[in-house]
Amino acid sequence: MVKVDKRKLYHLDWYLIINGLALFAIGIMNLVSATSSFYSGSYNFIIKQLIALAIGIVIISIIINFDYRAIAANAKLFYFISLVSIVLVLVWGMAAGGARRWISIFGISFQPSEFIKPVMVFMLAYLLHEKKRDKILLGLKDILIPLAWVVVPVVFIVFQPDLGTGVIIFLVFLAMIWFVGLKKSTYATLLSAGIVLPLIAWQYVLRPYQKQRIYTFLNIDSDPLGVGYHTKQAIIAVGSGKFFGKGYLQGTQHKLQFIPEHHTDFIYTVFAEEWGFFGSILFFLLFITFINRCMKISQQAYDELGSIIAFGLGSIIFFQFAINVLMNIHLAPVVGIPLPFISYGGSSLISVLISVGLLLNINMRRYMF
Repeated sequence: MVKVDKRKLYHLDWYLIINGLALFAIGIMNLVSATSSFYSGSYNFIIKQLIALAIGIVIISIIINFDYRAIAANAKLFYFISLVSIVLVLVWGMAAGGARRWISIFGISFQPSEFIKPVMVFMLAYLLHEKKRDKILLGLKDILIPLAWVVVPVVFIVFQPDLGTGVIIFLVFLAMIWFVGLKKSTYATLLSAGIVLPLIAWQYVLRPYQKQRIYTFLNIDSDPLGVGYHTKQAIIAVGSGKFFGKGYLQGTQHKLQFIPEHHTDFIYTVFAEEWGFFGSILFFLLFITFINRCMKISQQAYDELGSIIAFGLGSIIFFQFAINVLMNIHLAPVVGIPLPFISYGGSSLISVLISVGLLLNINMRRYMF
């Protein structure tokens, strides 16, 4: 049995915990509504999500007992374990919906790419924290090695294909090197790369259906019954909620099965339809306060390592939240990115809770040195 130091419990960040629990509670309520029209009903979905929560809480209780610096010292080990699991997905993974992203062990399936997100943050923080500590701005040579550590798993993830996770990891990398500090020449190089790399990706990386999603994003009416169907129906659902929404369990777009994947990537449409613009504002405020708390932990961390880790973990939540919502209201192309705490999916929820545990760890230890 794991013994928890009472000092650590005293210094838990209860603001972060309560905020996270509030988001999870909204997620469960929303999931009940989103799955109420399914033939199997909501029961199995809710039970699986609660089991994932319980597993996440156990992991959090373990994480807070280890100094985050000791975890960071083993970042390469966690990185290679995660990388092997991602490679195994391509070989023995389960295929669903044209993608191979899951591994099943003893009947339990999970998505390894979800867990490499916090691992990647630790890896990058371990590589960059001395530069931050010594106030050394990063030149092009300084970012090449961290970039190489990022590119390897991203390539395997994109080939699953899971473009959404690859995008999140790369955006977090950019956010973290910006946080450490960049030379002006590095900014210029990254800007140039930002122009050239999308062209290369379009020519050699993106698959035809991914290109079609971008075409449809630029002109949604070009294929309203095909690739554009998701987005078209999402816009209708969000707009139909008007200011105060239709009321809990009263949404019609998802109940009549107009919105595909409305319990996962498009789950925000269910909330917006039932709670309207006013409910969405409160929903956004909860996410903003959670992300702001992550940044506060980063700002107050004992050392630069903790500061960079907390910033990176907060960046994961921010980018997933922002892109998912923007995708649901047709301000970003459709990609497979779950909404943290809200979307159905055990791997996604546990990954988020791992990040929460690490944030609590960093916050507690500023009182204990």
